[in-house]
Amino acid sequence: MPAQLEWQTMTDAVNKIKPVPRMLQDLVFTRRNTNPTKSIEVDLIVGGETLAPLVQDMEGARIVEGTSREQRVINSARIRIKYPMDANTLLTTRTPGAQPYIPGGGNIETAYLEQVGREQKHLRNKVDRRIEEMCAQALTGAITIEQENISFNVDYLMPAEHKVTLAGDDRWSEATADVRANLKTAARLIKRATGFPANLVICGTDAAAALLNRVADDSWFNTDAPRLDPLGGFRWSASEAYLGRAGGLSFYEYVDQYATDAGVMTDLIAPDKVYVIATAARISLEFGLILDIRAKANVQAEYFSKQWEEEDPSNLWNLIESRPLPVLWQPEAIVEIDVL
Repeated sequence: MPAQLEWQTMTDAVNKIKPVPRMLQDLVFTRRNTNPTKSIEVDLIVGGETLAPLVQDMEGARIVEGTSREQRVINSARIRIKYPMDANTLLTTRTPGAQPYIPGGGNIETAYLEQVGREQKHLRNKVDRRIEEMCAQALTGAITIEQENISFNVDYLMPAEHKVTLAGDDRWSEATADVRANLKTAARLIKRATGFPANLVICGTDAAAALLNRVADDSWFNTDAPRLDPLGGFRWSASEAYLGRAGGLSFYEYVDQYATDAGVMTDLIAPDKVYVIATAARISLEFGLILDIRAKANVQAEYFSKQWEEEDPSNLWNLIESRPLPVLWQPEAIVEIDVL
């Protein structure tokens, strides 16, 4: 039986695991930064639309107002989960198709490492699912997590005019809906506020269905999917989530769910919501410093992992920690529309 792996090896391995595709992390929160502290200093940038004044040749520079900023220091959310692997699992369980164990431990060691790798990937997927859920909340302008042991709240001060609710005949479920005008208004808000053009629309499941009912036969809306990557790499624009393109915007349907503690499957993005986004604006996923005695607070990484043995009952514990914080540095880069 091999000795337990060092945390440096485990941490390096968990950060190299190829993640399951997560739309919000892949398309919106694409900038990922690690930080040397557990807290993140966030400057929320709002405004800055005024023109630069002119001056005469003999004049000095004119003093102007800066952008409206609100600086906050936000503790990154701490995710720390572990999973026990008992002696029976590690010593007697074979993977399908594997040869029987040979006295001397050759196959046992191989199976041990495979089991550790599988469980580490399982824990990493759980962490990534929580990060994706936090990203989904951040699109609304705030993150709120209420648990028995913790209350975590962040408000990114999204302007009220960037949270739109359609009513009556304007709803996308109605034949009278003017989808193009709704999207144009949202894109105009974003461009005026940030200077960046909107380029992405993420739709909840019901909103996606209503969108296609309104525009699928419209020459304005191109539903032809881009060709597959010739190298075989995964691309969202070549996936079933891709709906089409129109007016400089790429449209996607978001279908991911998570199970609550009560076992209820819940949409990460509300079915009736649409998010219009300028991905060139400053939007990022920040990671705080890992705090672990074994690592001696030296881990500036997205994920930390370690394992240790428990003598009685005989268990090998695997642990993963991450300190993520999705940040809307420019909250005006997103418009949320309740379309139904």
